[in-house]
Amino acid sequence: MRLDDNQIHMKSDVLAWSEPIIGDRIVEAYFACLGDNEAQVRPVARQHIRLWRAILSGEKRVASEARGDLLRLAAIARLGVEAVDSIDRLVLDELIDVLSSWLQRSPSAARAYSRIMIEAATTLTEARYAAA
Repeated sequence: MRLDDNQIHMKSDVLAWSEPIIGDRIVEAYFACLGDNEAQVRPVARQHIRLWRAILSGEKRVASEARGDLLRLAAIARLGVEAVDSIDRLVLDELIDVLSSWLQRSPSAARAYSRIMIEAATTLTEARYAAA
């Protein structure tokens, strides 16, 4: 398998196992920020999950657009950029924690998956700047 094919497979793998984790963390965080107001939580949380899907897929343009849409929805819910950024940090920390514990016995796989997380963090940063 070529390196590019392997990276595509690994990104797909990360998307598959991370989506429920991302969804849970994001929904929990927005309920913590907005209380039990499901009408406010759901649209913002859905958009934030879309953003993370684009981030982990490496779709920089889509991530930038999703970030802009997320910030507009967050503003309607009276949440600032700081709250959104805090939730992003929470998600990234959770994903790194899961990967770290999952890959303790395989340094080469840990390195490869770590590169995917670094790329995700870079895409997140670029999306933040583009949406600012």
